[in-house]
Amino acid sequence: MQDHRQSILSASLAILREKGYAGFTQPRVAAAAGLRQSHLTYYFPTRIDLLMVVARVAIDRQLVAVDGILTASSVRKAATTIASVAVRHENTRVIMALAQAADQEPALREFFRELADGIIVRAGKLLINLNIEPTDERCYQLHSMSVGMAVIDLATARKNGERRAARTLEAALTSMRKGATG
Repeated sequence: MQDHRQSILSASLAILREKGYAGFTQPRVAAAAGLRQSHLTYYFPTRIDLLMVVARVAIDRQLVAVDGILTASSVRKAATTIASVAVRHENTRVIMALAQAADQEPALREFFRELADGIIVRAGKLLINLNIEPTDERCYQLHSMSVGMAVIDLATARKNGERRAARTLEAALTSMRKGATG
């Protein structure tokens, strides 16, 4: 039983990544998971049921990725690590598809609140680790920059996006540090 659920979740994430929210249908997910649609609906009776579980998995994975940044010991290392997470297009595609779904399915918004709140808490921990005062404004600025860079990098598909993001984040974090001591 668990194997079917896992294959459905993997297929769902792949569909969101490749086709976006508009292409996320139960028949398409069932086909990608190698199941009949009746088997899919046995585990997830409605599209929203499936989206809720997929959102849970995607949000948890995103927060785990952010957790990997918390041990950065320097501004440069933090900026490089954040940039490497921000330009993972597969993650950005899934989160953007789920954001579009949340616009139509308000029940999904709670997952985004959890994601945003979780990232803000983690941003504060990172700033403390970097000896930068973790004001709300700084935490929101770091979060906003990271999300913005992820979306722009995905949309523009320019070369050296990770390097550009790392340099921008390093400059922002350095500025925050100077502002905290100046």
